Amino acid sequence: MFEQSNSMASTKKNVVVVGAGPAGLLATIFILRRNLQSNPTKYNVILVDPGADYGKMDGDALSRARSWMIGLSCHGLSAIREVPDLYEKYIHGLGIDIAKARLGLTKRIKFEFDASEFLPEDSAFTVDRNYICAALSRYINDNFADDENFISHYDTRALYVDAEKHCLIARPQDHPDLTIDYDILLGCDGIRSVVRNAFLTTHRDFEFNLRGTFGYGKSIHVTLPPNVVEGTFMFVNNALPGWISFILPETGRKMNVALGTTRNKECHPALKSSDPSVVADYFRKHWHAFDLDADDAGKQWVGQGWNTISQVHCNFYHSLKLSALLLGDAAHATSPQIGQGMNTALADASALNALLDEYMDDWSMVLPKFSEQRVKEGNALTDLSFYTFSLNPSTQIKLMIKAQIRQTLNSFFPWLVDPDPMNEIPKGMKLSEAYDRMTKLGVIGRIRDENDSIMRDHFERSVGMVTASEAARDVRTKCLLYVLPIAAAVCAVFFRK
Repeated sequence: MFEQSNSMASTKKNVVVVGAGPAGLLATIFILRRNLQSNPTKYNVILVDPGADYGKMDGDALSRARSWMIGLSCHGLSAIREVPDLYEKYIHGLGIDIAKARLGLTKRIKFEFDASEFLPEDSAFTVDRNYICAALSRYINDNFADDENFISHYDTRALYVDAEKHCLIARPQDHPDLTIDYDILLGCDGIRSVVRNAFLTTHRDFEFNLRGTFGYGKSIHVTLPPNVVEGTFMFVNNALPGWISFILPETGRKMNVALGTTRNKECHPALKSSDPSVVADYFRKHWHAFDLDADDAGKQWVGQGWNTISQVHCNFYHSLKLSALLLGDAAHATSPQIGQGMNTALADASALNALLDEYMDDWSMVLPKFSEQRVKEGNALTDLSFYTFSLNPSTQIKLMIKAQIRQTLNSFFPWLVDPDPMNEIPKGMKLSEAYDRMTKLGVIGRIRDENDSIMRDHFERSVGMVTASEAARDVRTKCLLYVLPIAAAVCAVFFRK
């Protein structure tokens, strides 16, 4: 193992990166590249991840390891392009450029836009998350596989962070547990972060919240229909009764159709069926976005479990006691509604590298500054993702109509009406700025109140805190408090006449 140094002023530091997702891999690249600079601080980097190295898979193996389609846009692409040749030789061409956007409010009310109307050229595409991880890993393998300053431990699960000894305990699949000493610890280990657990046990003032997004759903892959332009992104309201759909273009003339609904809605029995033909018949009857192979959709539907998504909120991302940072999903896991989760994770790695430049690798300054810069972006990400989409279908339609009206007015009167802030994020607007603008437009506060109320009401009823009879009594009480006095006043006026 590398020589250990516990001094923050040392010129050789051991950096342990836990998690080989987008944030962890790009952070690894940035830190290893710092060894190529003339600054006095050099780094040993140890990468630990419980999964396989996607960068060593061939095309067939990687295709079998596909995960989910996500959008890569300005914030993520800007971070990647900071590394010479990374975008041009490893990332470019992995996904499908966004060409059109289609918004379906109802079966009949639909809008379609050219991507050029709201996105700069070559600024956004959709790609499988694991393809990005594979590309980043290939860059590391090509440039640093024989570097004595780099070690990777794949198929190795992080178990515990010893805060006092500054070491990570990790368990390989087929070997004894490892004790890995560190000077700096980067927690890029996702929503169930082991590094974040160490924050909880080390800091009394660390506030952490992991909460579901009140939805569940499934995703299927369909062949691109003849009447749909390749590269079309879609949002379809009521794609199936009570279900919304985000549809992203895939490579190989495919589309990824994600369907979801909320927990307070009863799922139709056909969608719970384990019989593909029953599900297929339901799709034939109700699916209206475009033509698809219902039989194939039914087979894919019953062949998978239900997907749920959770969000993470933290009040700070650094620990001087641990000499640690949280990046990516460990800091701000989010729902995919605005397509900025991976982009923000990549931007975390970029922000860390910029701070190391600014403070000349003085981690005692870098750690708190990272929180100062990134906590507002991470929390803006999660809140924009959840509180700009209403759990109330009628409210959601109104939001979409208002956003479209604003965008139309902006196109005619840009000096009078500002663009929709949500459309500016893929172009480079900071998430915290978009959050500020959406708050001032009244959207965040209104939707937060409504969504939180819906979720709380469902929880109270589902666990029996509030029963149906009590709910009915509450209605009667409101009638007594509000309706009867009004009726009495009306009667008094009538009889005086």
